[in-house]
Amino acid sequence: MSKHRITKVWVDDTHVYAMTETGLTANYAFFQWPKLAKATREQREDYQLSYSGIHWPQIDEDLNFESMFNANGLCPITEAENSFYFS
Repeated sequence: MSKHRITKVWVDDTHVYAMTETGLTANYAFFQWPKLAKATREQREDYQLSYSGIHWPQIDEDLNFESMFNANGLCPITEAENSFYFS
């Protein structure tokens, strides 16, 4: 199984993005996630990165990197869901 290291994560007014070291980029629209859709800009910008995803502590929401890239048609889901990681 190939692994893809996440090197950059950012948000704008409508999406959260993740980019790999090779430039592969995926995103989720906030409207897909009720907590993120209702969150303030400050809450959306207050995130923590873990090995496998993103956590927003103020709204208790989590997104998985592999799921994000899968939803964008960029990879299959693996059994461990850890082919995309942040370190």
